[in-house]
Amino acid sequence: MSSTPELYKHAEEKRRVAREAAEQSSLFREVEDDLRHERMVRLWKRYGFWVIGAALAVVLVVAGYQIHKSMQDSERVEQARVMDQAEDALMARDTDKATALLTQLEKTGNSGYRTIARLRHATLLFSQGKTAEARELLALVASDSDALPAYRDLAVVQDALAGLDSDDPKSIEDKLQPLTVAGHPWRHTALEISALAMAKEGDPARAVKALDGILDDPDTTPERRAMVESLRTVFAHDAAGK
Repeated sequence: MSSTPELYKHAEEKRRVAREAAEQSSLFREVEDDLRHERMVRLWKRYGFWVIGAALAVVLVVAGYQIHKSMQDSERVEQARVMDQAEDALMARDTDKATALLTQLEKTGNSGYRTIARLRHATLLFSQGKTAEARELLALVASDSDALPAYRDLAVVQDALAGLDSDDPKSIEDKLQPLTVAGHPWRHTALEISALAMAKEGDPARAVKALDGILDDPDTTPERRAMVESLRTVFAHDAAGK
C-alpha cells in the first residue's frame, strides 16, 4: 500500500501535468487566434486593395471633367495622351514604360493629372513590393492642398491599409477617424481598416462595434456585407474569449 508521502507526490505530479497541459492549451489558443487574425488581415489587404483600385477608377472618371475644365485644350490633350499611354502600359504589364510615363506626369502635369499619376504609381509600387516608396507618394497626395478631397482621402485610406502590419494601431485609428463619419464616401473602408487596427491593439470588442456600423447601413453592398460578417465573426469570437 502506498505511503502518504508517495500519495502526496503522485497528486502533486498530476496537478503539475494538468497545469502544464492547461498552459499549453492556452498558448496554442493564443497562437491560433494570432494566426487566424493574420490570415484575415492578409485576406482583407488583398480584397481591400482591389476595392480601392476599383473605386479609384470611378473617382478618376468623376474628377476628369473638373480636371479638363481647368486646362487649356492643348495642355489637356497632351497630358491626357500621356495618361492613356501609362494606362495602356499598365494593362500590358510594361512596368518600366508605365513608371516613366507616370513619373513624367508627376513632374510636369497640372494638379489633377499629377495627383492621378501619383496614385497610379503608388498602386504599381505596392504590386512590386516597394511599400516605402508607395507610401511616400501617398503622403504627397494626402498633403497636397491642390488635390481634390476625394484624392487626398483615398491616399489616406491606402496608406492606412499599407501600414496595418507595421504602424501603431492607434495612429491608424486616428488617421481614419475623420473618414468614418456618416455620409463619407470612404466610410465603410475606413471602418473596416479601423476594426483591423483595433483587433491588433487587443480590443476585438471595439472592432465588432466598428463593423456593426457597416452592417447596420442599408446601403452596404451584399459583397461587402459578406466580407464584413466574416471579419465580425472572428472578432466576436476573440472578444468572447477575453
